[in-house]
Amino acid sequence: MKIKTGCVGFHLAFKVPNNNTQRMDTFLATHEAFMRETHHIEGTEEPIVLCYAVLKSPEFNNPLDPGSGETGHTLYGITEIYNGPEGAQAHMKLGQERAEMFTELISLTGEYCISGILGAPVIHSM
Repeated sequence: MKIKTGCVGFHLAFKVPNNNTQRMDTFLATHEAFMRETHHIEGTEEPIVLCYAVLKSPEFNNPLDPGSGETGHTLYGITEIYNGPEGAQAHMKLGQERAEMFTELISLTGEYCISGILGAPVIHSM
C-alpha cells in the first residue's frame, strides 16, 4: 500500500534531557513491540499501518550545523500513517487498551512533547 493524499497520520516530537533518554528508549521498544503485535502492513483488517518510523538525534545548538555543539537534549520523532480515519481510530483504541503503555505515553507527552500532530490528513506525498 502506498501513502497518498488523504491518508491520516500522527507525528509527535519529544525533547528529552540526555540523562533521561533510557526511559524514552524503553517506552519506544515497548511501543514498537505493540505495533508489531497488533498492526498490519497488508490486508484489509485495521489498523493497517503504512508508515511507522521513529527518529532519534542529539539536539544541536544550530540544527543546520551539527558542528555547533549539542544542547544536552535528545530529540525523538514518531510518525505513523494509516489509510484513513478508521485505521487511526483502531490504533488509538488498541493503544488505550494497553493501560501501562498508554499511561507512560501520557506521562512522557506531558513532560517532553514539544509538538504533536494527531489524526491529520496527509496533504502531500510521493
